[in-house]
Amino acid sequence: MERWASFLLRQRAAVLLLVAATLALGFFAWRGLPVDAFPDVTNVQVMVLSDAPGLTAADVESRVTYPIEQHLGGLPRVTQVRSLSRAELSQVVVVFEEGTDIYWARQIVFERVAGTREALPAGVEPELGPISTGLGEIYQYTLCGRGEDGAELRAVQDWLIAPRLRTIPGVNEVNVLGGKVRELHVVPRPERLVEYGITLRQVIGALAANNANAPGSFVVRGWEQTYVRSVGLLGGEEDVERIVLRAQDGRRSSCATSRRSTSGRRRARARPRGTAQARWSRAP
Repeated sequence: MERWASFLLRQRAAVLLLVAATLALGFFAWRGLPVDAFPDVTNVQVMVLSDAPGLTAADVESRVTYPIEQHLGGLPRVTQVRSLSRAELSQVVVVFEEGTDIYWARQIVFERVAGTREALPAGVEPELGPISTGLGEIYQYTLCGRGEDGAELRAVQDWLIAPRLRTIPGVNEVNVLGGKVRELHVVPRPERLVEYGITLRQVIGALAANNANAPGSFVVRGWEQTYVRSVGLLGGEEDVERIVLRAQDGRRSSCATSRRSTSGRRRARARPRGTAQARWSRAP
């Protein structure tokens, strides 16, 4: 010990340089150290979400969750695959090894998920969840307005506020909770459908066929060129009621009624009337 102490005393310049270098490295490491009140310790994971309208939890498990899990088997650097099946909702979480690049992990999961669409029921479209976790939530706010109902506030939140918040650097996702979503319901009359021999599938097909714009090329007149198009997008209840399902002897008959309605989205929390709440999460 005495020899070591005497050696350090004889090499004062080297000791001072070593101490200075250690302090400099510590300072730069401190400057780059992320400081967070709630550090995100979640592992590297990719979430696959699928909406399955009309399916029970048992059908979701057998027809949606199980095929997706089978296609995701054998991915490199995967440590765990877990799933959750609920009525009309399927969730599959793929956990990767620590240090795996999240964008590479999402890419290989997306490639596998793209091949599962043929094995899923019609109308089920799996999609990847955002690059965020439950610990990434950074802010919550409530949107209120005097004389405005929940549907109007929800429309303002979805079409005006949320798109602007997503442009802020570091914001990864904006989730809307509460409020009412505006909807237009078409309610068929069973006795009229039977009378005219029309099925529900034909009603759905007529609604889809009459809700689209069609191109018509262009017309050239001298130095001018005019584009022609057919405008057929539905604009409201009146447009829906004018759709012809079947013409017989030159007469039209109403087989369904349309009405405006508002409903809360699934997994949304109940909020007081005239309020809509949202939250956004940070990117990793």
